[in-house]
Amino acid sequence: MATGALRVAMVGLGPKGLFALERLLDHAHRADHTVALDIQIFEPHPAPGAGPVYAPGQPDHLRMNIASDLLNMWGPGSRAVASARRLSYLDWRRANGPSGHRRERYPPRSLVGRYLTDGFAAIAVDTPAGVTLNLQTVAITRAQRRDDRWTMLAADGSVHTADELCVAVGHRAIASTDAVSVGSAVFIPAVFPVARWLSRERVPPGATVAIRGFALTFIDAALALTEGRGGAFEVEKSSCRLRYRPSADDVGVIAPFSRSGRPMLAKPEPERAAAPGLDDIGETDSIRILSLPEGFAFDDLLVILAASAGACVEVANGRHAGTERQLLVQAQALSWLRGAVVGDRAADQVDAAEEIRRSLEVGAGRRPPDLNWALGHAWRSLYPALVTRLSGAGLCDTAWPAFARLAREMERVAFGPPPVNAAKLLALVDAGRVDLTHVSGAHITSQDGITVLSSPRGARAVDVVVDAVLPGPGVRLTDGGLLAQLVVDGYARVVRGRRGLEVAADASCIDADGQATIGLAVLGRATEDWVIGNDTLNRDLHPHADLWARRIVETSAARTSMSSCAATDV
Repeated sequence: MATGALRVAMVGLGPKGLFALERLLDHAHRADHTVALDIQIFEPHPAPGAGPVYAPGQPDHLRMNIASDLLNMWGPGSRAVASARRLSYLDWRRANGPSGHRRERYPPRSLVGRYLTDGFAAIAVDTPAGVTLNLQTVAITRAQRRDDRWTMLAADGSVHTADELCVAVGHRAIASTDAVSVGSAVFIPAVFPVARWLSRERVPPGATVAIRGFALTFIDAALALTEGRGGAFEVEKSSCRLRYRPSADDVGVIAPFSRSGRPMLAKPEPERAAAPGLDDIGETDSIRILSLPEGFAFDDLLVILAASAGACVEVANGRHAGTERQLLVQAQALSWLRGAVVGDRAADQVDAAEEIRRSLEVGAGRRPPDLNWALGHAWRSLYPALVTRLSGAGLCDTAWPAFARLAREMERVAFGPPPVNAAKLLALVDAGRVDLTHVSGAHITSQDGITVLSSPRGARAVDVVVDAVLPGPGVRLTDGGLLAQLVVDGYARVVRGRRGLEVAADASCIDADGQATIGLAVLGRATEDWVIGNDTLNRDLHPHADLWARRIVETSAARTSMSSCAATDV
């Protein structure tokens, strides 16, 4: 380490940590003054940059639900590495991706993981002068500030120090470490990694499997237990219609169950968002959201969303906005949104498979855009404005529960599976491999010593129960670990009624007394609710990593300048 260098500890190097590192090196390259940084990275996962969610070794049927043309780990005009190494995902895929995946709109997560790990490798060999980079494959479990520095304890018992600490640890670990017996069934506490949890040894061929959850992780689990075991999908009539051909290693039946039973709707093809005039609607309504005054009535936000949905569906159907029909759709959308806010969507529930099929056909242009499409499009196009306006203190405490309920329902219609995975799920339903009989309101119980899935529609004996509900974002003090310890020790705090840590614009943690904690920043899922929408690879949505990196480089420059002045005085 160079004399006077600012030591920066980065705990966690999944995508969020990688993006922060890229910002840090970009600002270091751009600095017009001397920068001295000693960057210590602590990441136990064997794929730094990707982490467990985007692990390169996972099977190809586990896909992204974000389009490939939106993936780019480099900031605009980045100088973090030489331009020849600074490739968008699409450029990287053309040069490095397997030929079978080079045109896929929603790529395998494993391929995106390879892109991210390659990006980290490029960073590691192209650091600017005055910057050193060291990767340590160990987790940090505790951190305390002593004598103006952070002292950190690692899982292997080693002790480390740093001037600045940045934590970006991502998804919380599951509470259990192994499968256990529950009555006559085996209970499996997680889905990922699928090679571990959904192996043939844990979930034998022919088993009846109940899966808790009916969102994206459920779809991944269903595909791992079918396609992942040699089953195949064939195009029947169009990309919307697939036929499933089972294998001998398939499970017998997969029965999902959840509180609502409402499915995630298929992402529409991007062409659906390309109708002339849709961008103008999004820009106009984004400005309306950003212009909402302090203390606005929450229903004012719903009115903007409803108006945007009404205008979008008219324009997408080739009609002019401002018609009487638009007002009708707008009224329907407002009623739908108000129902979502109070948690009352049961009245408009339809058959889950039919709802997925309808969304798939609308998204492919085989049906005209409907209310669900309009609501989903409005939410996606206005989401950056919502994140900017409502994050932090943008919503009062009394309005926050309403937004949380709204966001959960809107995620279902806006951020669902890619079309190919929705079509695969329908094919599994048509083949009888996925049974939706008990998808709503069911629970696991025991009858005469036999584990069964029970609902108002009857009961079904099951051999295996899989929990496909991921641990939520934010910080739970009962989980222990580094983030919980930082809260207990007063270095960070969780705002009442929210899940995540309160942070400043540059990701600096706010302590128990409401002041910024010196030298401590947290990025990503641990800040959810204070920072909205962390579960994304869209690096343009949040400015925190860039502002953090800018502050670190400025702090380093100030330290270097002070060291130079001291040397001159001597």
